[in-house]
Amino acid sequence: MIELTKEVKQQVIDIVRTDLAETYTGDGPIVFDPVVIDPRIDPDGEPYFHIYVVYDGDDDLMDVLWTADLIRRIRPQLEAMGIPETLSKSFVEKSEWDEIMADRYRESL
Repeated sequence: MIELTKEVKQQVIDIVRTDLAETYTGDGPIVFDPVVIDPRIDPDGEPYFHIYVVYDGDDDLMDVLWTADLIRRIRPQLEAMGIPETLSKSFVEKSEWDEIMADRYRESL
């Protein structure tokens, strides 16, 4: 697994943000912030990255197929960086993030 340095983390975040920006504009009805990369270990002991995309806005405006397909769309860019590992992602509502998860990941923002 590639070492998740601040630089690598920022590159992955930038790739995700670019993908989001291709569909949603910064002044639109949905804002995506923050994007957090979380290195994890699966039950078989294999490392992988989990991507949290925090959104603020009406989730009914997000296309379910589009959100489900995020990893497939960004995988070629990540593989070019040397990140061939399995990836997972979650879209988390801002209020839920602030209430439950923000403190846990604050250092990785």
